[in-house]
Amino acid sequence: MNFKGKVAVITGAAAGIGRATAILFAEHGAAVGLIDRDASGVEETAALVGRSGGQAIAVRADVGIEGEVIAAFQQVVSSQKKVNVLINNAGVELYKDFLQYESAEWHRLLNVNLNSVYYCSKQAIPFMIQSGEGSIVNLSSVQALATTGQVSPYAAAKGGILSLTRDMAREFGKHKIRVNSICPGCIHTPMMDRTLATMADADAVVRRMAQAIPLQRLGKAEDIAKVALFLSSPYADYISGTSLVVDGGLLSKLPLPEYW
Repeated sequence: MNFKGKVAVITGAAAGIGRATAILFAEHGAAVGLIDRDASGVEETAALVGRSGGQAIAVRADVGIEGEVIAAFQQVVSSQKKVNVLINNAGVELYKDFLQYESAEWHRLLNVNLNSVYYCSKQAIPFMIQSGEGSIVNLSSVQALATTGQVSPYAAAKGGILSLTRDMAREFGKHKIRVNSICPGCIHTPMMDRTLATMADADAVVRRMAQAIPLQRLGKAEDIAKVALFLSSPYADYISGTSLVVDGGLLSKLPLPEYW
């Protein structure tokens, strides 16, 4: 688990899974490039990395816009000279009935949750080819496999990530670039808190969610960060093109309950 001399780029790094992943990679020696549209949040993550002795560069960019992704990677590479690991973590949610989504909302959700994986990977892969190896971890979701409802564009995007992961693994395996995905379950992050804040009895919702999970708790951002670290490490050097469900056993109890 020694990433000394490696550079890991992490999107959605201002909070939640992205922040936890950045801190964990830095603790294991990696220099981290942090990308997020939340400028203050991503700077705070960089400060946390720095205070623990790690090296970080924070870049404000919207990964749903290809031009901003290109500029962000230029900044990271200008500073760090290479990219060895890419964690495509950035994501947004919006709960609505299918017919209630506006076209702009649909396209925004697809751009951030799916197209960003293409935008960022396209920038990172040439540097991985140059290095002779690399690892890409794409954050999908259990919603790609069984949905709770009212998440059609999010579920479509996360399902697309699974197919894209397999295709990328096949194409770039000859360059020793491994591509995998993680399907998190109910992970208690600031993104979840924003949804809970709109509800009359958020505590009751959290209790229902925990009760539906065989391990009887919501996941933590660190639970996903540890899997991303493993998949990027030599311990996983023969794992590529696969998806790892990290949900506390939630999918063992299909269909998924409607929490909201």
